[in-house]
Amino acid sequence: MIVSPLDYRYGREDVKNIFSEETRLHIMLNVESAIAQAESYYGIIPEEAYMDIKRVVDNNEVKISRVKEIESAINHDVMSIVEALTEKCTTGKNYVHFGVTSNDINDSASAVQIKRALSIITSDLVGLSKALITVIRKNEDTIMVGRTHGQHASPITLGLKFSVYLSEINRHLERIQEGKKRMIAGKILGPVGTGAALGMNALKIQEKTCEILGITHETASTQIVGRDRYIEYLSIINNISVSIEKFATEVRNLQRPEIYELSEYFDMDRQVGSSSMPSKRNPIVSENIVSLARLIRSFIIPEYEAGVQWHERDLTNSALERFTIPYVSILADDIITKMTGVISHLFINSEEMKKRAYGDQFIMSESVTTALTRNGMPRQDSHEFVREASMYAYENKITFRESLLHKGILNFISGKILDEAMEPKNFLGVSKEICENSIRNSENLEKYLAGEIYD
Repeated sequence: MIVSPLDYRYGREDVKNIFSEETRLHIMLNVESAIAQAESYYGIIPEEAYMDIKRVVDNNEVKISRVKEIESAINHDVMSIVEALTEKCTTGKNYVHFGVTSNDINDSASAVQIKRALSIITSDLVGLSKALITVIRKNEDTIMVGRTHGQHASPITLGLKFSVYLSEINRHLERIQEGKKRMIAGKILGPVGTGAALGMNALKIQEKTCEILGITHETASTQIVGRDRYIEYLSIINNISVSIEKFATEVRNLQRPEIYELSEYFDMDRQVGSSSMPSKRNPIVSENIVSLARLIRSFIIPEYEAGVQWHERDLTNSALERFTIPYVSILADDIITKMTGVISHLFINSEEMKKRAYGDQFIMSESVTTALTRNGMPRQDSHEFVREASMYAYENKITFRESLLHKGILNFISGKILDEAMEPKNFLGVSKEICENSIRNSENLEKYLAGEIYD
């Protein structure tokens, strides 16, 4: 029986596979093998014992069915794996799981999973960046109305709007890189963090094990890795989800019929928008992204609670973390790739953007204020002059220009200066330079991530 929508509706196979039952078992067995290798390296167990354990793990001799069979009898998930591995060993059977505890295996395996998930999420964000860059390059000069408080504001370009998004993605990529050393950590120091059963080389064994696994290690731990690490991971994912939801929300708003400046791709030949209203073309992917982003952020609450443990550890983190890290990782990948699809196939109604920008003279009020100030009127006086003209235009249902002329603006600036101040393309500031800087930063960051350039 399938219950979770992740099994049949949401998420991509690459990430779901990282957190599948089979992969989790395989990673945990690899942790056992890595521990044996490190112990052998420092002379804690015989080399032939390690080689035997490695043989069983590498040949996938431990089957999940046998692990479940053992667990049904002993009611301990990790010990079931240990016993199933021991059954398959010969010379190594006396040294399986030597000197360690369940959460040395669990938390080190989780670190490997987080590392793999972050690799995919990083790739996803780079893909989204490239999609944004394509839109920015094509729309550096596409004029549109800026909006604040849901109202028309000074003109901007679509390229500038998307440069803001690109810059956010760049920062998320930087946060991931900066946080890896903290988020991807295991521990191999036993049930209370002393490493006593491993002897004086315990710290070296922990370091060697984590080196083999490709993860960092705790400096000081209890029975478990500090949950501040997992909280940081979820916090970074949550931050990403906020950005993705913001982008999707902008698409939804600009797709409204009364605006219709952007729109998701809609397959006119086959796609159905509504079961009752055949004419509908709804932004369903963006809405889906928003819904899942909100769910993602909710998972950090139980992880906060998991950070509080009795003494050196209790079991209150165990069940909830079977949901938090896998679900957040799977859904983060899902919404980022969906957002990339939306951006890549976005319908951009540049004519409507231009029409609206040139159809509302009030969006040039800041420009006119600036022109008056640059031509000798004190700034606060300029602001009040334009404010009064705007209110007079609203009240008398005349255009902004007509009101400015009525108020005597030509006593302060020439008609030519007024014309220039009323032209939207003249008041875009350094928008194009910002677009180019954002693209350059993103491309340099991508090269850094690929190892082509260094700090």
